[in-house]
Amino acid sequence: MNRALNPKSQISDPEAPICDLCGSHESDLILTTPRLDGPLVRCRQCHLIYVVLARQTGQTQDQRLPDRKSPDRRPNESDQVAAEMVRLSERARELALVEPQVEEHERPWRELMAAERLNDLKRFVREGRLLEIGCSTGEMLAAAGSTFTAVGVEADSKNSRIARARGLDCFNGTIRDARFPDRYFDVVALYHVIEHFHSPQTEIREMHRILKPGGWLVVETPNIATIWYHLLGARWRQFIPDHVFFFTPQTITQLCEMNGLELRELRNVGKVMSVRLFVNRLGRYHRPTGRLLTTISNQLHLGDHTLRLNLGDVMRLYVRRKEEG
Repeated sequence: MNRALNPKSQISDPEAPICDLCGSHESDLILTTPRLDGPLVRCRQCHLIYVVLARQTGQTQDQRLPDRKSPDRRPNESDQVAAEMVRLSERARELALVEPQVEEHERPWRELMAAERLNDLKRFVREGRLLEIGCSTGEMLAAAGSTFTAVGVEADSKNSRIARARGLDCFNGTIRDARFPDRYFDVVALYHVIEHFHSPQTEIREMHRILKPGGWLVVETPNIATIWYHLLGARWRQFIPDHVFFFTPQTITQLCEMNGLELRELRNVGKVMSVRLFVNRLGRYHRPTGRLLTTISNQLHLGDHTLRLNLGDVMRLYVRRKEEG
């Protein structure tokens, strides 16, 4: 185990993992679980909670620039991101945290969720250029296309192909691969994406660069300052292998404000889902109960009914790039 993760002491070690938010080497071990890709620690200085990932050794990144006219030609960084996504999704399946056949039926509810997110966004901005980072198969892009010039970035090549097949503007790669111009977008949106980044600080700086002065950033992410984390510990539903950072309202606000973004609103939000998906998620906590409820749901034909659930463990914030002058 990494020296910085000695659970018996508070560590200050120049070789320890660096906190992405404040740069401190001092961290305390919170827990370890197979559901995460490494030990979970809390920074002693700023209290950011994050997973310590295995160190990358002997790797260099190809700095060749992508050709946006050929969106499937990706540089080495994107290939690494895509490979890591595949590895972590396989781990999630091995742990029975995700069932692809259940996820495949969720498109109508993803579209409904996209429409609700768009309507919420329109309270702040109603037109202009919109970028969604981690746009998956494009439900939000399709919804936003009626009033925004909508562009997506998606690291998963399969999902990006599906989005483009729907006639949507989706770049396959990372936000830095796409090389968008400075001060280009009126809105940048990322829903359940920031917790996956290896360096949210680096990504937020890039978002600030491509936002117009006065432009909006909307972020939706798990909120670890919830009673459910304290009650469930390592069994909390948001602990899955590809989640790296776990924010509180204070740490996510600090991340934004130190990068020139002003908080305008932060609140907990819910999710629209099918009964099928809800029952499947309950199986993460107790598989026999999940299987029993799945059987009952199938017998009563409840799977396609809609649930709106707000457990208070997901937050959405709207921040704005500061005006210049």
